[in-house]
Amino acid sequence: MGKGERPIAIGLANYFTGIISAGGKLLLTDKSLYFSAHAINIGRQECKIELKDIVKVEIALNLLISQHLVVYTNSDSHRFVVYHGKDWVASIKNAVAALNENSEGLRNFLQQ
Repeated sequence: MGKGERPIAIGLANYFTGIISAGGKLLLTDKSLYFSAHAINIGRQECKIELKDIVKVEIALNLLISQHLVVYTNSDSHRFVVYHGKDWVASIKNAVAALNENSEGLRNFLQQ
C-alpha cells in the first residue's frame, strides 16, 4: 500500500497470468488495487492497478463458491478468483467513482 492510501477491502484471491495462478491477497485502497502472492508460490507474483486506469470491472465466471473477477484497463485485463465477487465489483466501482467524482465518464462506468 502506498503512502497516504486508505484501505477499503482485503480478501483472499488467486491471480491468473496466462494459465498459471498464484494464491495471495487482494487489497483495494482509495487509489489502487493490489495483489500480493503468498510466499509459498513459485515466482513472486505482484500486481498493482491504479484506480484511475480502470475502465471496467465485471464477474466473468460465477462458480458456486467463488467468482472470476476481471478488471480492465485501457491496455490490459487482470483476472482474479475471489469470494463475494459482487461485493468486490461494487467496492471497486465505488472507489473509482469516488476518485473520479467530477469526471464525465463516471456515469458510463457505473452503468457497466
